[in-house]
Amino acid sequence: MKKIIITEEQIQKILDDLLTEQTKRVSRQDFSRAQFKIEELQNSFNETLKDFRKLYTSLPNGLDSVAKPALVSIARNLEMTRRNINKLKDEVIVYKKTTYTKVAPQPQGVLPTKG
Repeated sequence: MKKIIITEEQIQKILDDLLTEQTKRVSRQDFSRAQFKIEELQNSFNETLKDFRKLYTSLPNGLDSVAKPALVSIARNLEMTRRNINKLKDEVIVYKKTTYTKVAPQPQGVLPTKG
């Protein structure tokens, strides 16, 4: 039978990986809370968009030259914010799925060696 030598560096790396894994771990309750807050943000942002559209459509023609450039800039920023919120929501969902998917258990008793 071949002897397997485990070095102190290997043990330290495994312990570091385990500790890092523990600090990165997010509970399902925290995921749900974060997702709920993102949903709330989306809902209030949608209300803001409605208010912006009301302002934009109700603006008198006489103020077009003064207000149009600022409103166009605000509209661009609002669109980018909407995209960022959606991206955040999608990234949290994907991260949650990857965190909680079952990984096939590895065989017990054999530690990987550097080769």
